Amino acid sequence: MTTVAIFDLDDTLVDTTARLVPEALRRTAEALGVPVGRLNAGGKTVDEVTAPCGPLDPAQLEAAARAWYDPVVPELAPAPGARELLGRLRGRMRLVLLTRGDPQRQSNKIDRAGLRDLFDEIVIRSSEEPGSKADDLQRILSGTDPKRSVVIGDDPNDELRYGAALGCLTIDVRTTPLCEVEGILANEGLL
Repeated sequence: MTTVAIFDLDDTLVDTTARLVPEALRRTAEALGVPVGRLNAGGKTVDEVTAPCGPLDPAQLEAAARAWYDPVVPELAPAPGARELLGRLRGRMRLVLLTRGDPQRQSNKIDRAGLRDLFDEIVIRSSEEPGSKADDLQRILSGTDPKRSVVIGDDPNDELRYGAALGCLTIDVRTTPLCEVEGILANEGLL
């Protein structure tokens, strides 16, 4: 039976919070004509980021969305050990990248970090689309024993929670460095 490893992108394989969020906040604040401090820096969607500004009219919301989801992405360095880990796992298990956000921006992040060629499948769910990563995980795992699967991410309220609820092994990169993942998979009998 095939073992499946499902990786999150943002702040799992690429440090997007430090590298991309400050500039996205600056652009969004500029588009709205407000100070950066007025935005919700912890938001993931344009609605979450701009919530402290109160209701926006359609033109403001469109300008904020263009700024927040700008598809132009600078060169990105993968997290330390990410490419090496994926290279060692490639061919030994089915590797899936699961991410949520603006599809063009997420796709550009994958390319700018040089990660596309390391995955068997890439799933990008638009943040404007209904549903959640739970729906994507169920589809990815269809026909697979969740006990032979691992979800590797950084969000305990998103991919890690949904993966655990489905019965997958979960690895939180906030507490487990990527360099330890292969050993954990071996110890769990997944390699």
